[in-house]
Amino acid sequence: MGLHWADWPIGLCCGSHWLSGFTATTLTYYYTRYNKSLSFSQVRYMYDRLLVRADEYQERIGTLRKCMAEQSVDAFVISDQDNFEYFSGYKSLFWASKARPYFLIILKDSDAVMVVAAAAEARTFCQTPELPAGLVHRQYFGFVEGAVKKVIEVLGQADLRTIALDYGFESFGIGSLSLVEKLKDQFHTAQLLEGADFIWRIRMIKTPVEVAQKRLTLEIAHDAFHHCLKNVTLGTTEKQFAKALMLDLIERGAESVPWLPVRFGRNDFAYSLPPTDRALAKDDFIWVDIGCRLFGSISDVNRIAKAGRATNEEQRIYTQVRNMTIGTLSAMKPGMTGADIYAVFEAFAKQTELGLPSATASRIGHGSGRNLTEPPSIAATSKEVIREGMIIHVEPKYELDGGVFQLEEVAVVTTDGAELITKLSEERFPEVLL
Repeated sequence: MGLHWADWPIGLCCGSHWLSGFTATTLTYYYTRYNKSLSFSQVRYMYDRLLVRADEYQERIGTLRKCMAEQSVDAFVISDQDNFEYFSGYKSLFWASKARPYFLIILKDSDAVMVVAAAAEARTFCQTPELPAGLVHRQYFGFVEGAVKKVIEVLGQADLRTIALDYGFESFGIGSLSLVEKLKDQFHTAQLLEGADFIWRIRMIKTPVEVAQKRLTLEIAHDAFHHCLKNVTLGTTEKQFAKALMLDLIERGAESVPWLPVRFGRNDFAYSLPPTDRALAKDDFIWVDIGCRLFGSISDVNRIAKAGRATNEEQRIYTQVRNMTIGTLSAMKPGMTGADIYAVFEAFAKQTELGLPSATASRIGHGSGRNLTEPPSIAATSKEVIREGMIIHVEPKYELDGGVFQLEEVAVVTTDGAELITKLSEERFPEVLL
């Protein structure tokens, strides 16, 4: 008889982790996906492969310290949530409030890593598993001023010559003018640097655990989209479809769905507009971009469909865009630049009558991980070097014949090429038969 997650004790131990209702949902997704042919121990093994362990956090911190030493950076102050969790492994729901900020302080010449967090976090800190060795909670009372005061205290009276903050390209650390002013006052001879380059040098290269996490989020997103298409009818609104899709994603194990634009229509697509009350009409295009989060990784995968039968011309365009997208990713190799990959796409595009897409945000692809979009960019001007372990999305967008043709596929860069990690878009244009 199959074992349902509801039959497992809420406090069931998995290694050093306790399975919550959320993780049980994730395990159930695995269990039912394989027609209940897996034993619980096999499912648990699969789940364990999705967890970042303390030694991996420790390695990330060590790599950052090495970068700091190479560039003569004495201290790093981290305040962005994704950067904070990536290096520390410490997670708190109170990031939802801006009242009491968090800081992570890494010193070049100290094994200790300081988590500056409110005193109210003490129990959460103590009950968080898999924290790296040397992580210390430095408590403060009050709000922003109390946090800034504690940061200055942790940095101490040392003669710090260079202090980096996680500000810069695609990195907007949370801070305040008082933090910068206090750093300048306390360490008046120190240079303050934007540290985004240090961060991305490490975060762009994914570990096997991160790749496994990403693969699962992409699969959940793909499956949920096609499942929800089956229940779409004329008159279904964008809001209704988005709600159904969000519930389906959560049932499949997603922790949250922070990015879910849904567009119905023809000729006019405001891609970042929240879902509206626009009702689906015959011959509408359905465009969805899905960002569901699981284990800290976010999916970011775009899919389209047609309300009614696709014309021969629409099917032809769909096939060409799909082939260009998959072909571009398949040609990717380490050592290429973002511009080199764009050139591959450009060569494919010139072999069709479609030409280059006009509906792009200056690039046809990007990296991802914890963030929806991350470096590198796949663009004609990108000099960023593609390296083994990067996760790359390619998603050229064509607005033609009143519709939008875009299929986002994702690959991880391997030693000598690329491995697709999305469940590929359908070979034929998906149709919602009304």
